Amino acid sequence: MKRYQRLIVVVGLLGVALGFVAIGISGPAAPPPLRVVVIDAGHGGEDPGALGADGSEEKDVTLAVAKLVRLASLGDPAIQIVLTRDSDVFVELAERAKIANWKKAALFVSLHVNACSDPSVCGVETYIDSKQPEDGASAQLAAVLQDRVARVMGSHDRGVRSAALFITRAQMPAVLVEMGFITNYQERGALKAFARQKEIADAVYEGIRSYLLDEH
Repeated sequence: MKRYQRLIVVVGLLGVALGFVAIGISGPAAPPPLRVVVIDAGHGGEDPGALGADGSEEKDVTLAVAKLVRLASLGDPAIQIVLTRDSDVFVELAERAKIANWKKAALFVSLHVNACSDPSVCGVETYIDSKQPEDGASAQLAAVLQDRVARVMGSHDRGVRSAALFITRAQMPAVLVEMGFITNYQERGALKAFARQKEIADAVYEGIRSYLLDEH
């Protein structure tokens, strides 16, 4: 009887050992492939972009948010954020798209701040190039980012729009996000505040991650 019990124990241990061997052979699940995403901070250098009544400049807001998007992505094994500029320099429009093409980026996201002669105008809007189909990949990415950034800003959701834009040179889904109006008093204050910049950046990063990993 004891010999039979020992045999059962040995067989059980052998089964456990074989299980570990099988796990070792198959290994852990492979991580998702690394996707490069190019974030373009609009304007820069001698080109300040839109101006606020207090002298604030679009180029400073876009650069701050772009850097925070990259910061949010650090440690993510699936996404690498590349910036078209990481300092106050001017980069030609064609060069911005060329960077994305050279990097074989999965997505190209250009960050901007809006302006209007009427200071009461406010809201978030996201653009795709007019050559892109309304139900195409760029439009789908635009919808994701528009929803998330508009919710963070808590202002008028102006929706996804199309126009003839430099992003047409990008060979991947590409959008241009107008994060708010620097000519609107309330939105200007929000866009200049670090806490809100961080919230916008997190919304952009999470939107990119959702688009790439959850939906596509």
